[in-house]
Amino acid sequence: MASSKLLKERIESIQDTRKITNAMYLISSSKLRKARRNYQNVLPYFTRMRDTISRVVPHLPEEPVHPYFHERQREDGNPRRAYLVLTADKGMAGSFNQNVLKLLLEKADANDRFYVIGQVGYRALRKDPRLVKEFQYGATAPSLQRARDITVDAIDDFKSGKLDEIYLIYTKIQNALTSEPVMERLLPLDREHLQPAPKGLGDPRGEVELVPDAWTVFEQTAPIYMHGMIFGAMTESFCAEQSARMTAMDSATKSANDMIRDLQLEYNRTRQGSITQEITEIIGGASAVKSQE
Repeated sequence: MASSKLLKERIESIQDTRKITNAMYLISSSKLRKARRNYQNVLPYFTRMRDTISRVVPHLPEEPVHPYFHERQREDGNPRRAYLVLTADKGMAGSFNQNVLKLLLEKADANDRFYVIGQVGYRALRKDPRLVKEFQYGATAPSLQRARDITVDAIDDFKSGKLDEIYLIYTKIQNALTSEPVMERLLPLDREHLQPAPKGLGDPRGEVELVPDAWTVFEQTAPIYMHGMIFGAMTESFCAEQSARMTAMDSATKSANDMIRDLQLEYNRTRQGSITQEITEIIGGASAVKSQE
């Protein structure tokens, strides 16, 4: 049985750890609320942009196919794919990062390229030859400017022919308690994914004035739509990260409370045993002195 001093030191150490986990829980909660608020502020703009594109797409000519819809066929049948992977900058978020990287490695082939956002994912894949090392962006506090820069890089590589397909892999929040990694295609765009505009915006194939023409309007609005996709994915991934960290830290705090309670019982038992032993020794000593008299 451990001594009272060692038990007391362990209790104090766990109490210090509990303070840290509880503080991290509160910090993650604050970051989660802020990220959700920022995303809600810009969501109407990107939603309207998606609705606008849904009205422009039906007016695009069938031939030639717009580059953003062009699905390239290579002789070897293996398109050059890239995966834009959203991980976290820090750990201590349960299986958040591991689940994203697991999905990536399940989907990727030997000739694909990895564009990783977040330091955890970058460090985990640093020895993988498919990692694009010059592509480095942080995942903390997603911003519109960062999403815009990433969008420009993706579109440039797609238009130049370096890449045939670009996919987004990030963690999507399913409900208040669960989230899971998902994969969505960023380029080429899918006509079926761009559903017709809601009824309130009128008939998507109806009369609409596009100046100077549908091709030019789509050329200008499509990057903004993709910009919104990336920013939305970055924000949702960041929210899922904070939610996962809140869950992990809450679990750690509860475990610390359980350990402290068990150690406190053991400490009281040990202390009570030592006090009982001292009383027994005093009584025994008094009895010995009395018998000698």
